[in-house]
Amino acid sequence: MHPSVSKLLELQKVDQELRSLTKDIDSLPAEEAKRRKNLDVLIAQTTAAREVVNKTELDTRALENAIRGSDANISKLNERLNTVRNNAEYQATLFQIEAVRKERDATQEECLALIEGIDEQKATLATAEAAEAEEQKVFDAFLAEAEQLRASRADSIAEVKGRRDAVAEGVAEDLLGTYEGLFKTRDGMAVCPVEDNFCQGCYNKVTMNDIAKLMGKSSVVTCGSCQRILYLQA
Repeated sequence: MHPSVSKLLELQKVDQELRSLTKDIDSLPAEEAKRRKNLDVLIAQTTAAREVVNKTELDTRALENAIRGSDANISKLNERLNTVRNNAEYQATLFQIEAVRKERDATQEECLALIEGIDEQKATLATAEAAEAEEQKVFDAFLAEAEQLRASRADSIAEVKGRRDAVAEGVAEDLLGTYEGLFKTRDGMAVCPVEDNFCQGCYNKVTMNDIAKLMGKSSVVTCGSCQRILYLQA
């Protein structure tokens, strides 16, 4: 086996060990983003429900103030009836009272309709708040478990990375780059054996010329089909 391939084969074993240690950890950011998105949806629903309730309460208070204003106006107009000097003014005041009373009644109906609907709105808000709180609880637990996982494997990962640096030392930079690219794209198997003239990575036949090169151990040989770095199985 070519000396550089021997080093890469050893490096591959270390990288596979490192990959096993970091696989779960590497998936955490995507999982966190997914969970955060779900939580944000629930937060938005709670916010929207709360805004509906707040608006209804504000509108109700405004209508109640308008009703009180109408009542005060009616009282003043009734007092005026006692001071009018002629029938025309008396009739005009009565007309004003009736107009204000009609407006007050319409406002009161609108106010009652809002009051009747606010219980349902508050129930919707309570459901949204409960769902958000539950999702927040689950999300916080996930974050705690993720941090615990990272902490529990930190020393092991650091130790393996240290061994990796030692093993990779001395490998030509261009060959190392080729290996690292293959490791990522070939599912953690950049260096693979040849058995019975077949690449054990893609199971395509290796040319006799490449077999001769592998037997000569003088050059690095790659599979013509999958580009993996090859070596003869002893």
